[in-house]
Order: sequence, then structure tokens, then C-alpha cells
Amino acid sequence: MRVLKAALIIMGVFILAGYAYLGVEVVKRFTNNRLAEPREAAEERPLPAPAGSGTAVLGLPVGARIGELVAVGNRVVFRVTVPDGPDSLYILDARTGGVSPVLTTGRPAGAQ
Repeated sequence: MRVLKAALIIMGVFILAGYAYLGVEVVKRFTNNRLAEPREAAEERPLPAPAGSGTAVLGLPVGARIGELVAVGNRVVFRVTVPDGPDSLYILDARTGGVSPVLTTGRPAGAQ
């Protein structure tokens, strides 16, 4: 009978310790998110906008097509297909209007 009482007390202590640990972790994770410094975004180059028109020029070659838009938070990732050239992925930041090339497929320029 003593062994059963001891086992019950030990299991109760472990259960209480587990709940205490969970409580501490939940509080720690909620407070760490608020105190963490925001991460720096990748360097972006702003688009030149013609005066008064409200549009921006991306500077793509003739025949280039923009497709496959994917919204990610406050940014838009889109693919640019160039005839006889590599495809590229770009990120458009809706807040700043900055566009940065992310990834280019195919061979580097000048490679055979």
C-alpha cells in the first residue's frame, strides 16, 4: 500500500511539473514574439515612375510576359517569362512599390 501511495504522489508531482512547464513555455513564447526585433527585408530597388501617371516601368525586353502571381502577406511574387531567355521571379512590395529580382532560371548570360 505504501508503494501505491508513493507512486501516486510521484505521478501527481510529475503532472503538476508538466503543467507548470507548459505554462512557462506559453508565456515565454508570447512575450518573445513581441520583444523580437523585426528582420531586415532583402534589398529592394524602387521602380522609376513617370511623373503624374501613377504607373511604374519594370524595364523588361519586348515580348516578356508576366504571369503566375502569388500574394504572400503584403508582397506579390510573380514570374517573368522572356522569349529566348531565362525566366525570373520578382517580389513586389505593395507598401513601398519596390521590386527586387529573386531568382533567374537558365544559363547565366554569356554561357554556352
